[in-house]
Amino acid sequence: MSDIVVCCTDGSMVSRDAIAAGLSLLDRERWEVQVVTVVPDVIVDPGMPGPMPAASFTAGVVVSDPVAARRQALDTGQEIATETADHLGLGPESVQVLIGLAGPAVVEHARAVGAALVIAGSRGFGGAARFVLGSVSDHLVRHAPCPVLVGGEELSMPPAGPVVVCVDGSERSVRAGAAVVPLLARDLPLAVATVTAPRTVAAEGAFEEMAERRRAEEAEQILVSAATALGVPDTEFLSLTGANAADALVTLAREQPIRALVIGSRGHGGVVRAVLGSTADRVLREAPCLVCVVPADRQNATPRHSSTVA
Repeated sequence: MSDIVVCCTDGSMVSRDAIAAGLSLLDRERWEVQVVTVVPDVIVDPGMPGPMPAASFTAGVVVSDPVAARRQALDTGQEIATETADHLGLGPESVQVLIGLAGPAVVEHARAVGAALVIAGSRGFGGAARFVLGSVSDHLVRHAPCPVLVGGEELSMPPAGPVVVCVDGSERSVRAGAAVVPLLARDLPLAVATVTAPRTVAAEGAFEEMAERRRAEEAEQILVSAATALGVPDTEFLSLTGANAADALVTLAREQPIRALVIGSRGHGGVVRAVLGSTADRVLREAPCLVCVVPADRQNATPRHSSTVA
């Protein structure tokens, strides 16, 4: 892993706000920030003589003057990325213009530079790089080789509250948090959350109290174990109750100030799922805060104690 953070922009305020909010979680002095946009590849008009590039028409723009068209596309991309960099207080050296389909191009770039983190907006505008959840953002959270931080249209600026690491008692969920905690600024507030199911069997009196106490103890055990593994034993604990983990997490983000939710791409017990379209997809779509999704292959390392977050 390098010290590079890849920030995806299509020129929209949504993507700019997502980047600004995401960068506010980091110690900017520790990371090299790249502002990346993607422009379409150029396909020669099939009516013109000469071979066709090996690409589908959905991957680029068909033109009769490919040299001029590519130059124009690159200039437009440079302008978009430079405006975003200026907005963020970054210099022109931070700008990168990629060619191709937005999702695969960003994933390939992140892999090539060994990115520590990718930041993207979940909605925006622009034909070449339209960061709409279900297309580019969906592709990034499924295929990027590093954690992906996604922000939507409901972000509060500046973001407030803790970064919440969501765990479910599995080692993988703790490792997901361990992949993100070292990236954060040292003075950033952190919390660990878990969701436990409500009682399904009716009980009264002492039996009800016993069942509730057992549920609370199980949740506390999960939280203490996770916080210890993450090296933040004194952090805030959030024990949530709900039959549906996505409902509980989205409600938390809507009712309390939350900077970001951190979830893994696989776990058990309903907190995180490998298949986006379940809990992770729901949280990405509905939570009004940043959501950081950690890929499965970044959850394989053993969690290490960290003093990154105070």
